[in-house]
Amino acid sequence: MERERVLLGFDLLDFILFGKSIAVSLFFNHGAIYERLLTMENTFRNKIVETIEPWASKFAQDRGLYLLRIQVRGNEQSPVIEIILDGDRSITIDDCEAVSKDIHAAIDSGKLVRGNFRLDVMSPGIEEPLAHDWQFERSVSRLVEVHYRDGDETHTLHGHLRQFNDKEIAIEPIHVKARKPPVPKVVPTEEGPVVLQTDEQLYDNPVELVKIARGHVTKVIVQAEIGNSGM
Repeated sequence: MERERVLLGFDLLDFILFGKSIAVSLFFNHGAIYERLLTMENTFRNKIVETIEPWASKFAQDRGLYLLRIQVRGNEQSPVIEIILDGDRSITIDDCEAVSKDIHAAIDSGKLVRGNFRLDVMSPGIEEPLAHDWQFERSVSRLVEVHYRDGDETHTLHGHLRQFNDKEIAIEPIHVKARKPPVPKVVPTEEGPVVLQTDEQLYDNPVELVKIARGHVTKVIVQAEIGNSGM
């Protein structure tokens, strides 16, 4: 009887282990299926971008604008295609409508996208980072928020963009008489309220220029200047 109990114990252990192996196998199979579906989604999105990009770029250039990027959301049966335009001047509703009409015509005539789709043509949002030289050129003298790396540390700097080239940008820092905040904090400045970051580089005395190598810059965002709010 004791031997039977021992054997039964091993049989039960084998069953438990076998059950775990099934669960693990199913888990890994589920992960593989998810990865495959994700790859398929990215493939159809990339294909749409590659197909439409030459047309969108041409139609944007026809109006003296630049194609900033194309984003595709949704699924393959009903994708949402977002065309983001930018330029040396402000983007108007007429610009968006004209480019949208031209891209629609190109898609329909060449059957570039299968099934139903939605096309949105728009200007970039206020949080759009500067990435191209023509964006930096347009933003010289503007108040910007710069994020950059210095070794293993990250820093944020608010100031006016004064110069730029292919190697570095030069910022005239705003003068803030405040301590580095433990969490992002809005403080008043001569340029208006500014959100200081936890890794903010602060200058309470005038500093002419801070030069940052472009290879260390991770993000530059133009800030709205509304004057001193009296905060």
